[in-house]
Amino acid sequence: MPFTRCNSQIPVPPPSPIPTANGSRSAANATFSEFLEKTLQLPELILPEPHFPPAPAEIDLRSLPMSSADLVIRSSREFGAFRIRCHGIPANDLGTVVDEAEQVFKDSRNAVVQRIGCGGEMIPFVRSRKGVMEFTANKILGNQAHRSFWVHMGNVASRLDSIVEQVTLALQQDKSQEDFKERILETESVISLCRYPHDKAPKQNSAVSAGKRETCDYALRFYLPMEHCIFYVQTERGPLSFDAGREHIVVIVGKQLQEWSNGVFKCVPAAEMIFMPSFHSSSASFSIELTCSLSSNQSLNSSNKNLKMISLTDQILFIFLLAFLYRFICFIYS
Repeated sequence: MPFTRCNSQIPVPPPSPIPTANGSRSAANATFSEFLEKTLQLPELILPEPHFPPAPAEIDLRSLPMSSADLVIRSSREFGAFRIRCHGIPANDLGTVVDEAEQVFKDSRNAVVQRIGCGGEMIPFVRSRKGVMEFTANKILGNQAHRSFWVHMGNVASRLDSIVEQVTLALQQDKSQEDFKERILETESVISLCRYPHDKAPKQNSAVSAGKRETCDYALRFYLPMEHCIFYVQTERGPLSFDAGREHIVVIVGKQLQEWSNGVFKCVPAAEMIFMPSFHSSSASFSIELTCSLSSNQSLNSSNKNLKMISLTDQILFIFLLAFLYRFICFIYS
């Protein structure tokens, strides 16, 4: 049966328009809009300050000894170490040392090579005494095959000796310390070429630790790595590590300087270079290290002076004690 559409006669009102203009909003709409405006605003975000791990100061050699003296002193007090960049040692001298170092160690192994920690080897070749430099590796200086090597090594040693003098002058700017200034000038420096073989490491690409010492019985030590490494130091604030390379010299405070400064400058009990050899690396990594310290005779004379002073003081105190006891006994029996 077909259906027929019928039109409804009931009137239907049209839908009310949505108020969008400001003038058509009611009081309720205005309150709600104000609430939305406040709640939808993004809070002001402030990024935290970037935090970098503490590290010893890095100082341009051209600013020594005066301009960066405060920075040297502050880093020596806080970390017991600092870095020197732009040291001015010619790249030609360093390149010749690296190219011939392996053969020099091989030829002089039975003469002057000494063993050091972590399986390393060392050739002490230059000692400086109050501006006078002398070679200690006399047994191999006559080998003409390495004449170029020793000439360039002497140039490096002379430059390092000048850097030691500038660092010493910078440390002497510390007005709170007067006692160690004369003592640090009495130190002698021994410059050595150090070799750290890679075959001591368990794998070819694993790290090779070098330069770690169990004692720090010296005033200052200067490290010049011949290739990029991670330098590790153990300080009172904890372990620290930072990058170093052929363009850097790392300076470490020793036990003698800490004692002379009454504990103001902090001794670094352990320091080492961690090399990362690759497949293209040579069989060993090299570094040049300079150690400033009192000689054994100077240390003995210093100890004798202290003993004499203590002995004289003890004698005076003993005399006063006897005099006091004598008067006390006389007073009792009088």
